[in-house]
Amino acid sequence: MSSLDILRERGVGGFAHEHPLQFGLALGVILGGFALLNGGSFLTAFIWFFGIGSLIAVVYSYTMDFLSAARGRPNSQPLEDDTDPERALYELRERYARGQLTDEAFEDQVERLLETETLDSARGYASRRETERERAEA
Repeated sequence: MSSLDILRERGVGGFAHEHPLQFGLALGVILGGFALLNGGSFLTAFIWFFGIGSLIAVVYSYTMDFLSAARGRPNSQPLEDDTDPERALYELRERYARGQLTDEAFEDQVERLLETETLDSARGYASRRETERERAEA
């Protein structure tokens, strides 16, 4: 996932958490620009650009990590694709092991998961489910 995608999906906070140095450089450019526009020297703009902008971004990133760990939950959403069959099968096994699923529910979900591993099999599964629904309604 690119930096722009992260920025679009999670906003500035998610982007700053995932890429603190890039966020710091962007913040430094803005702060350095303000320093130059307000009659500051190039040295002042350079200090704002690299020093303070990067420092603010890194401190922000570590603070967010610390706060999210204190709350006991991750700060950002996972970047992985949740449709990965191996990941879904792993989560299904975990739920079964914790007793959240009955034997029948586990077997049904495993069967559905294995049937929809490829695009062609997913289309076939969807059409079969549709015909089953039509038969049930009739």
